[in-house]
Amino acid sequence: MITRHELDLLSSYAPTESPVVSFYLSLERRDREGGKMPFTELKNLLKAGQEDIARWPEQYRVPLTLYLTRIEETAEEERGGKSRGLAIFAGDNLWQVYRLPTEPGNHFVIDRAPYVKPLIHLFRRHPRYCTVLVDKERARLFLIQMGEIQDYSLVLDEVPKHHDQGGWAQARLQRRHDDYVMHHLKRSAELTFEFFQREGFDFLLIGGTDELTSAFFERLHTYLQDRVVGFLPIASTASASEALEQSLQTMGEVEVRLSEELMKRLEEEVGSGKLGVAGLSPTLRALNAHKVMDLVVEDGYQVAGGRCTHCGSLSVRSTGRCRYCHGPIERTENLVDDVVELAFSQGAVVHFVDPNQILWDLGRIGALLRYA
Repeated sequence: MITRHELDLLSSYAPTESPVVSFYLSLERRDREGGKMPFTELKNLLKAGQEDIARWPEQYRVPLTLYLTRIEETAEEERGGKSRGLAIFAGDNLWQVYRLPTEPGNHFVIDRAPYVKPLIHLFRRHPRYCTVLVDKERARLFLIQMGEIQDYSLVLDEVPKHHDQGGWAQARLQRRHDDYVMHHLKRSAELTFEFFQREGFDFLLIGGTDELTSAFFERLHTYLQDRVVGFLPIASTASASEALEQSLQTMGEVEVRLSEELMKRLEEEVGSGKLGVAGLSPTLRALNAHKVMDLVVEDGYQVAGGRCTHCGSLSVRSTGRCRYCHGPIERTENLVDDVVELAFSQGAVVHFVDPNQILWDLGRIGALLRYA
């Protein structure tokens, strides 16, 4: 699983004179299962890469050709593997391979810095869940995204054991034990917030007994309390596979519920003419005015359009002059990608929703607004 830290490092890669190759490949099922059919897209990408190498100065062609050969070998090794996609970055002192659980599309780019836009879109369109399992002595934290799970930490606190000694001593020891348990839960909640600040996640699941999950929830930062979407009846000693199974089941239920609530709210706001817009043109106007709080996009929706080369505003037109600054508009083949990118840059929450009748009737795209 690629982490936000790794993505940030790639995004902040300082451009150099030496070229960097960015390679993305979606693996079809027949390729993953070791079928005899060749990697058609791989061959096409490699051919395009060879043509692109010829455009670079002669001193870079040898290392670029070596990168290309190594990329081909790595991709061929994925035959029969479980990955659904590959992302490879190659350059001076750079060789990074990411095996992805979902398809990233097919791209081959040679530039002065890594081309990370497809990876960013992939990362952002799949919600990240954090699952925390708590008991009286330990807390375990998992991060789940795109069907993969990673165990990030094991927090152990020395909690005094419960004693069977009777009388006054027993009551004193019990109070001490209870105090340490509450301190452990408080510290675990603090560590969870620190992890959220470092890695980020969209939703939080809490596993354990009713008593402990309730006490843990009360000690969470309010930012995290707002992200809690479910509680799991699972022991802190559960394996990663067990935690993943229960989390995925709850995540599926949560996403269906949240999607239904989101569509209902969007439909109501658009109908009232207040804090909602629907359709491509109204959504673009709201986005260009920095009004969008939540962007709702049908998963897979694509359409061509334009972007102003001066102010960056987006338009359904692919030629002409910008309505805001009168700068020239240049064509963009996938306007929806630019819409998503601009929404993220403005701090809006982007929701990719499965095709449904409500969103289709609204024009496949819409937004909830910060203000009218």
